[in-house]
Amino acid sequence: MGNRRHPFSGASMKHMISGLLLVVIIYFAWLTWFGSRGSRALRMVESEIDRLGQHNLELKVENQHLGDKIRLLQSDSRYQELVVRRELHMIRDNEILFLFEDR
Repeated sequence: MGNRRHPFSGASMKHMISGLLLVVIIYFAWLTWFGSRGSRALRMVESEIDRLGQHNLELKVENQHLGDKIRLLQSDSRYQELVVRRELHMIRDNEILFLFEDR
């Protein structure tokens, strides 16, 4: 029988388990940083949320201005006339309208 050592005994088995654990840890670390649900993907989603939040604020401001314009059109006859003259190029009797091309 002699002095034969089993190939997976003692120190070599510890090295093999350590190496396997190291590979598993590296794999999960890679998934944590670069996987589809990792921190990189999280930063991209957070950036998109910030961008959409800013766009939402801009739309709220625009909506407020349009609401103000609607209220003025409903209640202020001078503003109504201004808008009609500017946007529809309407004039009063005995007025002459000059339209110039933008350069």
